[in-house]
Amino acid sequence: MVPRRGLRIDLIPRELPLGLIGLGGATLAVWVGAEPVAVLPLAFLVSVRVRLHRI
Repeated sequence: MVPRRGLRIDLIPRELPLGLIGLGGATLAVWVGAEPVAVLPLAFLVSVRVRLHRI
């Protein structure tokens, strides 16, 4: 995703329980042997709310 003129991307941390679920799931997946490259983007999307706005 490339920001362009007239587009604002907001990254807002989610409430504490959902953020902990994302980080806990990533930790568990890495602990059992999953690749961090596959796990961390999904954990980031669970922990953070992404909003796109046109200006």
